[in-house]
Amino acid sequence: MKLLECKDVVKIYGKGTNQVTALDGINLAVERGEFAAIIGASGSGKSTLLHILGSVDSPTSGNVVIDGVDLNQLNAAGAAIFRRRKVGLIYQFYNLIPTLTVRKNILMPMLLDKRKPEEEYFKQIMASLGIEDKLDALPHQLSGGQQQRVAIARALIYRPALLLADEPTGNLDRKNSREIVDLLKLSNRNLKQTILLITHDEKVALEADRIITLEDGRIIADDRR
Repeated sequence: MKLLECKDVVKIYGKGTNQVTALDGINLAVERGEFAAIIGASGSGKSTLLHILGSVDSPTSGNVVIDGVDLNQLNAAGAAIFRRRKVGLIYQFYNLIPTLTVRKNILMPMLLDKRKPEEEYFKQIMASLGIEDKLDALPHQLSGGQQQRVAIARALIYRPALLLADEPTGNLDRKNSREIVDLLKLSNRNLKQTILLITHDEKVALEADRIITLEDGRIIADDRR
C-alpha cells in the first residue's frame, strides 16, 4: 500500500537569469513499512525534496500525497499540524531544546497538542533506544550519539506515518553512526516505521532496502535490494 506518492513535483527558485530548478519532475512512490534512502551529491535536490515531504515548503507544481493527505491542500496552520502528527523529522544537529529535560524534549510534539503518550509505547521506545536512564538529563549532559537517540525518540513518539531522517549520522563518529543506523533499522522492523533516509554517504545508504539516487533535481536510479 502506498504511503507516499510524488507526482511530477517541480520546485523552482528565483526568476529570470537567477532561476534555479531544484526539482525537475519527481515521480516517486513509497510503500508503507519501507526503509528507503535518498542519496545524491550536494545540490542534487535532496534537501529541497525533504522540505517538501515534511510540509515545510511547497512545490512550484505537482502533487505530494502522504497517508492520504494532499499537501497542496494544507494552509500554513494545517501544514504545521500535519508535520507534527504525521511526519517525524530527524536532523543532523538534533534540534533539541537545551533548557528542557530529555523527557520533555521527547514529548514536545504531544505536549503541543495537550496529549499524553501511550505509556507502554513510550517505554518501548526508551528501552529500544537505550535512554530510559537519561530522561531527567538536559541535552548538554549527553553525548552526540545520545542526543541523536533523543531526537529519534521525539520523532517516533507520535507514531508518525513517515519518518524523515536528514543526514542523521553526519555529525557523529563511525561508532555512533553505526548505532544510529542500526536503531533506524530496528524501528523499521519492530515498529513497522516507514523511513526515508536522506544522505550523501553511500555506506549509510546501503543499509536501506531501497536506494533512490538524485542528480540535478531528477531521479536517475531507483534500486531495490
